Amino acid sequence: MRATITDQRGFTLIELLVVVAIVGILAATNYSSHSQYKKRAYDIDAKSNLQSLFLTCKLYWNDNGSTSNCDVSAVSGSSYGFASSAEVTISGQGTESSFSGTAIHNSSTTTFTINSAGTVS
Repeated sequence: MRATITDQRGFTLIELLVVVAIVGILAATNYSSHSQYKKRAYDIDAKSNLQSLFLTCKLYWNDNGSTSNCDVSAVSGSSYGFASSAEVTISGQGTESSFSGTAIHNSSTTTFTINSAGTVS
């Protein structure tokens, strides 16, 4: 006995092309939202590094007095352990009452600042 065409199983070429087209449309629409999520993650990384610098400086002022000048080099290394992310450019210095700092992620265009009250903007 020979198998007839109705006994064969599988997908037709048209069905496969429709599925590929639908997957392509979904991938294209999700690409733009994915880039927004990446930008948000870069900004969160910069903010997090800036807040960590401020909190580490708080420890530094607790040990050395609030009139001591705290900057990135003073709290980096083994004594206070501050280390920024490799992709974040960060700077900050000042006493406890006049501290200010900035941070920007290398893949973002937003620069964040922090003041002596610890407010990030």
